[in-house]
Amino acid sequence: MRRLSDHLVAETGYLWANVGAGVTEAGVVLIDCPVRPSDSRSWQEELRALSPKGIRYRISTDYHGDHTIGSAFIEDAGVVSIAPQRVFDALAAKDNPLAGRETFINTLDDIGAHDEAKEIAEAVLPLPQVCFDQGMTLHLHPLTFEIYRLGGHTPACSSVYVPEEGVIFTGDVMINEPGPGMREARFREWIEALAWMESLPAAHVVPGHGEICGIGEVRRFRNEFEEMWGMMEGLVEKGMTQDEASTDDSFEKFFWSDTGRGESWVAHRRRTFRRGLENLYAEVKEG
Repeated sequence: MRRLSDHLVAETGYLWANVGAGVTEAGVVLIDCPVRPSDSRSWQEELRALSPKGIRYRISTDYHGDHTIGSAFIEDAGVVSIAPQRVFDALAAKDNPLAGRETFINTLDDIGAHDEAKEIAEAVLPLPQVCFDQGMTLHLHPLTFEIYRLGGHTPACSSVYVPEEGVIFTGDVMINEPGPGMREARFREWIEALAWMESLPAAHVVPGHGEICGIGEVRRFRNEFEEMWGMMEGLVEKGMTQDEASTDDSFEKFFWSDTGRGESWVAHRRRTFRRGLENLYAEVKEG
């Protein structure tokens, strides 16, 4: 656990998405929750030591499994769940692959964590209780949680800014590692969201993935997408088809996957990278 301020903490060491939390007079506010059951329980144990009132709120920043599955393992009773309406809709839909868990089950099986894979397969995900469209503000003394649905990575993707502490928990709007997930990406929207984030007086940026960083890394990430956009424009101008452009070797420098998570994870990352380039091609063609 890394302490960001007197009232905010974060953890970047778990499998999949980063997580954060705020300690208020009402209790602890979770910002996402670890996917892996053992990670989730360990995180909760650490956080309960920070407040006698335990965990009281949970904010989900997206509907992808790395931001929602961990909610099934929260042990405190009466936790109020907050998320974009689009998260509620995705979780409530039957057999929704975007909010699914197959990738996480296969990855845990690949690394030998069969019992935890089974836990995820059998888990019942609670639906959010408080939902918003564009954003909402949560006032819990001494903190203010400003929640913004920014999109880009997915239509639901949201960030949580705590102005008193100068900290933004970006969700997957900001990813501080190579090869961001792009299967649902809207690149123009994503670039605009990052530009807005750059305007904040944030001392700490907690990305959806990768190490805690600053605004300079946000700028670098935006520049990377702008470079990809320019490259795709060049391929479109050459008359390439979507299939040709989305498999062009020039984009390989943007791909990365953690091979230590097994073959299923690498294959998943390769598919979603290709899908993202198809999305980029379509956006560039739209003009």
